This record gives sequence, C-alpha cells and structure tokens, in this order.
Amino acid sequence: MGATLTTLDSILKNQYLGPLREQVNYDVVLLDLLDKDQDSVVGKNFTIPLHVGGNEGFASVAEGGTLPTAGAQQYKETIVPMRYIYSTIEITGPTIKAAKSDAGAFVRAVDSEMKGAAKDFKRQLNRMFWNDGTGILTVCGTTTASTTVVVASTKYLRPGMAIDVIVSADGTTGTGAVARSVVSVASATTFVISGAAITTDATFAVYISGSRNIEVMGLQGICSATSTIQGLAPGTYAWWKATVLANSGTPRAITESLLQTALDTTETASDGTVKAILTTFGVRRAYQALLTTNRRYESTLDLKGGKKALDYNGLPLIADKDAPTGKVFFLDTDYLKVYQLSDIDWMSEDGAILSRVANKDSYGAVLYRYLELGCSSRNSQTLLSDITEG
Repeated sequence: MGATLTTLDSILKNQYLGPLREQVNYDVVLLDLLDKDQDSVVGKNFTIPLHVGGNEGFASVAEGGTLPTAGAQQYKETIVPMRYIYSTIEITGPTIKAAKSDAGAFVRAVDSEMKGAAKDFKRQLNRMFWNDGTGILTVCGTTTASTTVVVASTKYLRPGMAIDVIVSADGTTGTGAVARSVVSVASATTFVISGAAITTDATFAVYISGSRNIEVMGLQGICSATSTIQGLAPGTYAWWKATVLANSGTPRAITESLLQTALDTTETASDGTVKAILTTFGVRRAYQALLTTNRRYESTLDLKGGKKALDYNGLPLIADKDAPTGKVFFLDTDYLKVYQLSDIDWMSEDGAILSRVANKDSYGAVLYRYLELGCSSRNSQTLLSDITEG
C-alpha cells in the first residue's frame, strides 16, 4: 500500500528520532557528561534547594557548662527556568506525492534534511552550553553606515542565519537592525548583512533573531563571579559565585602550576572536587607541548560515546571546538545537571508530525527540546582564563 501522511509521520518518528537523540546527546559535550533530570519540575520550572550552610550548633564546653544552642542545616531555593529551542524542516508537496507510491522515495528525499537538522540542532545547542545565556553570538566593533559589519569574531556566524544586531544592554535596535540575515562571512572579523546599511559600536551585539536573553545557560554564565543566574546575584549571596583565576586580560602560557592551582582552589573554596576539565583545542595543544617539553608521555581516558580525553592527574581534559578562546573550565559535575521537560522530539500534540505550511505547496515538521543547564553549587566550579592557545 502506498504511503500516507500517517505512515510518513511514523517514518520520521521511528526511523529518525532515536538516532537523532543519540547523536545529539553523545556529541554535545555537556549532554554527554552530565546527568539529566525530568522529575524535579514544578510548573514549567525546576526548583533546587541549595545547601548554603551547616549546623553551627557546636562548641567546646567546660565541665558543667551550658550546651551550645541548637542549629540547623541552611538552605536557599533557586529556580532553574526552562528554555525552549526549535528546529524546523520543510518537505515539498511533490515529495509527499512521490511517496504515495514509493515510501522509499520519501526516505531518500528527507534523509539529507534530517541529517542537516541533526547537525544544526547539535551545533547550536553545543554553542549555547559554552555561552552565558544572553544569546550573544559576537560583539560588534565600529561599523559606519555599511552592510559589511565589523565584529569581534565570526566564529558562530553562518550564511543564511537570521540575526538581530541590537544594543546588548537593553535590546533596542538603535542604528542596528532586526530580522536580517547573514549574506556572507567575509573574514574572521567581518560579515555582510542583508538589507540596508547599519552603524554599530561596541555597545551592539549580534544574536540569532529573537533569541536575546532566552537561550540555554552555558558555562561562561555559571563559571562567573559576577553574573546573576537562577534568580540569585553574587553581590547579595557571596557563596553564589564561581572562582575565576584571571590575569587581567593578559594571555599567559599554560603551566602545571596553574592547572594545579585551579584544582586546589576548587577544593579550598567549596566542598566540591573537580571531575572534568574542559577547554579549547588550542589550549589542549599547548598542554600537549608542555608534556613534550617535560619529556612526559600523554595518556588518554575513554569517555561515553566513543570519545577520548587527555588524562590530567586522573581527570579527563576534554577539548571542544566551541569552547571560548583561552579558557579552561574545572567542573564538579556532581553539582551541574541538565534539567529538561523533554528530550528532542517532534511537535505532534495535534496528532500529526507533518502539517501543511500556509500558502505553500509543502509540509513542515518541528523538532523541539525543553531544557536548561542548572547548577546547585556554583563555588564548586572554577574558571582559569587568559591562557595562550597552542
């Protein structure tokens, strides 16, 4: 019997969804490392009781003296808000028509779309996990009435990407633009924007269109001594900040002493211990060069998903292409968790995955995931920054 929309829905769900979930969950480094929690939801968010103090009802007392006043463990609640991310695909009417006599034709036509959707979903989610939740792709430089926009880096920009170039402090358009697209990436620090010329300075930033301040939280947001996350500000709660070991913006060579200081600082500043070290390919190369200089052989550790990491004192040192330049993250993963209402799935609450696209001879399908990266002990995380890339 020929394929129908119902059987095509089944193909999308059964043939593609499982491999897509596996690929994203293994290839996105934090999804691979961290536990997932779908049980602690309250409404649409997750509530975490933070342990912020012990029972101080303790004292040494002279014989016959008064016993200390009873104390209690101290807790503070924090809220992990949900973030909602989506990816859409579109299949033309003729493709659907051809599938009515040959379901295999549908599979062949959709295969490249699904592989692309998986790649894009994975790439954007991985990028977010390294960022700070603001959604900034790059900050702007000075552009004067031009469609060639100067930015700090075009690392996360791709042709065709829908973007906003707006004032980062308040989201206003100013002399920037909204709902434009990247025409081309001209160099490491310039790109061409669609439409009319714009004017920018360092107060502007580039975002995926509509995504300012609503992206998934990332390590640069958690591993900070100043940023407010999960509704708590470090200025109000001194225990709610990570340790940042910086060098005033001046790059310095990686050394074993710096690495060990970061490990030791985590233990002295908190009850945590480092479980994993994450950094860039360039910093990893610099560490490998350090081993060679010291006439030591590098060893590796096996990770889930078939990946390998360098071994540093029995800890995995993991490199990732989206990691921010010159930074090394020392994580106690026991206190980091991916809170999710849903793993990757097709939007199908109305009973169908494929739905007619208005005013077009095509059908659309939407992949979605509801999740957020949460932390329950921020001072158990340490950032070593201003490291020279190898």
